[in-house]
Amino acid sequence: MKRKLFGTLATVLGMIAVTIVCTASWSYIHQDETPKELLKQ
Repeated sequence: MKRKLFGTLATVLGMIAVTIVCTASWSYIHQDETPKELLKQ
């Protein structure tokens, strides 16, 4: 029982961590423009 609970908890926390790392903004409301210096090639 504990093993399944901890496995599920680890999966959920892992998904949250990936979401935090992969998105620049949690809510997608605040999406800034990319600075022009970064777009220069």
